Amino acid sequence: MMRIRSVAIACFSLCAAAGCPMDASAGTHEHMQAHFDAIVAVRDALIAGSLDEARAKARWIVENEAEPGIASWGQYVAEIRERAAEVVNASGIEAAAAASAELARACGHCHAGHAVPPELGAAEPPPAASGRVPHMLRHQWAAERMWEGLIGPSEARWKTGAAELAEAPLGSTEILAEQSAAPRITELADQVHSLGEQARQIPATAWGTRSAMYGRFLSTCAACHQAVRPARP
Repeated sequence: MMRIRSVAIACFSLCAAAGCPMDASAGTHEHMQAHFDAIVAVRDALIAGSLDEARAKARWIVENEAEPGIASWGQYVAEIRERAAEVVNASGIEAAAAASAELARACGHCHAGHAVPPELGAAEPPPAASGRVPHMLRHQWAAERMWEGLIGPSEARWKTGAAELAEAPLGSTEILAEQSAAPRITELADQVHSLGEQARQIPATAWGTRSAMYGRFLSTCAACHQAVRPARP
C-alpha cells in the first residue's frame, strides 16, 4: 500500500505544482487518494478472480461525486466514472478486465492531457528463484509495471513489464499438485507468457491496443487463479 500511496501523492503534488486546474486542498488530496486506491483495488480483485469485489470497488467510484477541487477536470472525471460503470455492468470477468484496463488508461489520458506524468519511483524486480511463489511474485511485479505503463503513460514501464511476462512459462507441477487441473493451468500459463511477448511488440503509439492486451492479461490471470483455487487445501 505504501508504494501505491506514494504514486497517488506524487500525482497530486506534481499536478498542483504544474498549475493544473484544481484546488490543492487536503480534501482534494484525500479524494484523489481514495479514488486511486479504488482503481487499484478493482485491478487486484480481477487478478484474484473476484468479480463481485471488483464490481463493488468500481461502484464506489461511480457513486461518489467529484470533489469540487477536481470538478474542472470534467472530461477526465467523466471518462473514469464511465469506465468504472462498465466494470460494474460487466457480464463476466473478461468484460470487467477489459473495462478495468480502460480505467487505467483513463488515468493516463488525464496525466497526458495535463503533461504531468506521475513519479513512479524505482521498480526493482524480485530476485530470480525457482518455484511457484518466486515466479508468481515476478508475475505480480510485471503486472504492476504494465499497469503503470498505462496510467503514466510510460513506455519504459510497459516494455519492462511485458518483457518480464515473456520469460519461460511456469510448469504446471510448480503451480499445484492436483494433476486434474494441471492441463488447464499449463494452458493458461502459456497464454500469459504469449501475451507478454505480444505486448512487448505493440507500437508505442497504440495505447488502445495495449489496454486491450492488458485486459486479456487480467482475465487470463483470473482464470488461472480460479482454476487453482479449488485444488488448494
